[in-house]
Amino acid sequence: MQAHGVRVFVKRAGVQLHRLIPSGQNRFSTASSASPESETGAHHKQRERELILSVLSTVPSPREARKFLNSVSGNETMRSQREFEERQARLATEEPAVRTPGRLVPGEILHSERSAETRETEAVPRRLTASVFIDGLESPGACERTGKLLAQIQRIGVSPVVLLANNGSADATCGGYRSIIRQVHQLADAVEREGGKARPINEGVFFNNPYDRTDLTVDPELIGAAIAQVHTPIISPLMADAELQVKVLKPRVAAAAVARALAQSTSTQHAMAGSGGAFSLLVARLIILGGADGLTGKGDVFHRFVNLEEDYAEVAAACAQPDVLELMRTCLAILPPTAAGIVASVDSDPSLVLKGLISERPVATQQRARRNQGVAQQGQAVKQAGIPSYRPLPNYPFVDIGVRDVAKTADVVEAPTQFTLLRHGFQIQRHKKLDTCNVPRLRSLLESSFKRTLDAGQYFERLRQLQSAGGVEIIVAGDYQGAVIVTHEAVAGAESLPYLDKFAVLPSAQGTGMADILWAQLRRTCPSCMWRSRNDNGVNKWYFDRSSGHVRAPAQPGATQWVFFWYQSSVPGQRTLTVDEIQSGIAVSQKIAPSFV
Repeated sequence: MQAHGVRVFVKRAGVQLHRLIPSGQNRFSTASSASPESETGAHHKQRERELILSVLSTVPSPREARKFLNSVSGNETMRSQREFEERQARLATEEPAVRTPGRLVPGEILHSERSAETRETEAVPRRLTASVFIDGLESPGACERTGKLLAQIQRIGVSPVVLLANNGSADATCGGYRSIIRQVHQLADAVEREGGKARPINEGVFFNNPYDRTDLTVDPELIGAAIAQVHTPIISPLMADAELQVKVLKPRVAAAAVARALAQSTSTQHAMAGSGGAFSLLVARLIILGGADGLTGKGDVFHRFVNLEEDYAEVAAACAQPDVLELMRTCLAILPPTAAGIVASVDSDPSLVLKGLISERPVATQQRARRNQGVAQQGQAVKQAGIPSYRPLPNYPFVDIGVRDVAKTADVVEAPTQFTLLRHGFQIQRHKKLDTCNVPRLRSLLESSFKRTLDAGQYFERLRQLQSAGGVEIIVAGDYQGAVIVTHEAVAGAESLPYLDKFAVLPSAQGTGMADILWAQLRRTCPSCMWRSRNDNGVNKWYFDRSSGHVRAPAQPGATQWVFFWYQSSVPGQRTLTVDEIQSGIAVSQKIAPSFV
């Protein structure tokens, strides 16, 4: 288990949760109808325990815990967000580019005219926000579970903005109108019962542009006023047109309009409308709660992580939830690039969604434990051969939350144990030769990521020699914002061994999911792989979580102390590394000269 991450989180979160959890005159204290004074002490304590356990069960890494707590406290600088806004300001002075549905640009509606220096000195405090889109609350207990989730999200310092969609059960008739209003108020009551504060907003949010009736607009003032009073706004998909006729909006149209309004409220120099000048928003997540526990494809293939910029066409071709996928694509293209999407079931336990909100990692499916049996047996063989094996959480950036008991009776409803994490992401380029790469930009990326000077002549000459020998794989994400370099090293008595030579991410791309996108592409290219890292490398914790095993090289006087990692494929038919190959790979990688001076 990620014990170190939990210890760091507990150490810092102990004070933070004490500040965030309602008590006395705390700004997160609940309304009188749901305050601790009006409920039994045992119920209040139980709710507090559930909240703390839900937060700590996310098992965040120190970086994730630090980022989340800084975001909640208002100290998160969001370097990539500021650079993105500066780029948008430059684009605003140029001729607008033609946008097509397949080439949406995240946050393209944001504009800024002030300089970076002005933003630094006049920055408006940011309020961490999650946009929650709920598609139906018909299943038994769904309203109570969702109310509990929203209350917990609010009480850890995140302001949820909720849109309750019309899933087809309500029409524009009087009965349909009453059904939607009833669901909005029932959900608000459920939030209040769980110690949160909610404000139903039935009308006045949506309206048509008077100059273009096809353009749906959202007035953010009602949303901002609710957030300013520490209420969760719960918005109904209702709109009165110019003739005061009530319309029930389609889910995709209403959700996109809300996302656009939230994106317009993320400026670092202008406060959100309705906030009284107190804050602007920092949109961290777009959460869709519906009937499915994520995105699935043909053959019950579950998509745990989707890089929309690269994987959209492939996923959409066989997606069982095409409307949800398209909605996520539309909204994430509007929101800032640091936002991520979560598709989960409305029947999910609240702690499951909190994992995606805090830890930023997808959750592994219950089948992973069975697939890892072969890896566990291989790890035992490595240990018997004298190489220590390390089995942390499952490799690839997922966290197991348990295995379903297949022996349960059919009448027991099992809570979903997985969700899909989506990022707007980056396009991927693949190269097998340096000649097709932009070598100067690749060098700049490596030096910026490692914050060291590359021995460029020696390093690139080694790659050119390997091109004609074992081979080289260079994976570039975006506009050289991240890259993975894999070399195929010759080992005695076996085919060439995939070796992760470099894993680099620009500092400005941190927070955009770049590392997970690159890791997914690496696992797709090389089902099994080895690499080394300096013993004092701060990224080693991230490597431990994603590796199948590791071994520390014996200390040598004056020599670099290395840690050697490897991961294994769990898919039948794909190559796995034998004990002899791992031992040979360690011997070969020890002889590779350092790349930086």
